[in-house]
Amino acid sequence: MKKTLAVFIAAVMLAAFIPACGNNNAALTVWCAQDDKEMITMMVNEFSAANPSVKSVKVEVCEDDATRAKFEGNPQAAADVICIPHDQLGALVEGGALCEITEKYIGAIGENTALSIKAGQVGGRQYGFPSSFETQLLFYDKSILSNTEAVTLEGILSSGALFAMDFGNAYFSANWFFTYGCKLFGDDGNDKTFCDFDSPDGVAAMSYLIDNREKFGNCAADTAAGLFKEHKLGAYIGGPWNAAAMTEALKGNYGCAMLPAVDGKPMKSFAGFKLYCVNANTKNKAAAMELASWLTNPANQKTRFLTRNLIPVAVSLADDIDVAVSATAKAVMAQGAYAIAMPSIPEIGNFWEPTGKLTLSCYQGDLGISELQDELTRLASAIKGLSPAL
Repeated sequence: MKKTLAVFIAAVMLAAFIPACGNNNAALTVWCAQDDKEMITMMVNEFSAANPSVKSVKVEVCEDDATRAKFEGNPQAAADVICIPHDQLGALVEGGALCEITEKYIGAIGENTALSIKAGQVGGRQYGFPSSFETQLLFYDKSILSNTEAVTLEGILSSGALFAMDFGNAYFSANWFFTYGCKLFGDDGNDKTFCDFDSPDGVAAMSYLIDNREKFGNCAADTAAGLFKEHKLGAYIGGPWNAAAMTEALKGNYGCAMLPAVDGKPMKSFAGFKLYCVNANTKNKAAAMELASWLTNPANQKTRFLTRNLIPVAVSLADDIDVAVSATAKAVMAQGAYAIAMPSIPEIGNFWEPTGKLTLSCYQGDLGISELQDELTRLASAIKGLSPAL
């Protein structure tokens, strides 16, 4: 039903669309995630029908973590249009890989939320078309946990339910540092000299993890879905892109909410935006820009929500009935009040691997509390680029 509605919405937009591509016989390529390929292919087919001057549009899979590497390896061979998480933007712009968006499209981009627009900027210039917002949420089994118990981590644990997350993935495990007040690259994420994970707050965050590690589980989302299906897992921290799998696993017992409070503190999380950007090396800039704009228009943002639970950023969809009634969307938007925008400066590349490695070591019991200060000092130094990665 949702897919049918998504097709209908896109068809309505297609009927009203006036072809605007000036590149005759342009052949374009789009990179997207594997899970998005079917959806993007549908959008691309509609774009091609509305723009007969475009010879062809090919959809290829290139996952987020591979996009930057492929650009740096051979930018001329990269796709004309790419989808990236906004934290990659700074490095790609610094490397000259992306086109600045032309004035023609600034008005349409301005119809999105202010934070999503800013996420697509570097130095005040627009390089990304925002398409969706994402942060984390708590999935839980309603046959094991009550709504009240799911509000705090202590409530989950006191019920005897198993709580789990991916402690080796810094996208999730950095929550502990942020919850206790630590900052990554300063107040606005642009100060490459600042990371206070080695502060007393950072020590307190990892001490809590070490003290309670035996009560936690560690797994990726696909494993969590299997455990939910067997009713062996009470609660799991994941992303809205996991909602379909969790709903299928839990059936009528599907529960979701903003992240649980920890030690009396609201749990914080990363906020991310997906952007569509144009390759600076494209031979078909006008057509590529038009395609990127099409893929991120309000109708296709709605399609993303209906098919992939990706939260739209178009202001016009804020009160959309389908978004408003979605429990998953409500949970993500509630968590948004406690979400921290991922920094997009190039130094973010120093953060991911060493942070995930340290938090996993704490979870596994490889680090004791007496060793934390030295290890956290090394981690902060590595993130700031002052020493090699851990």
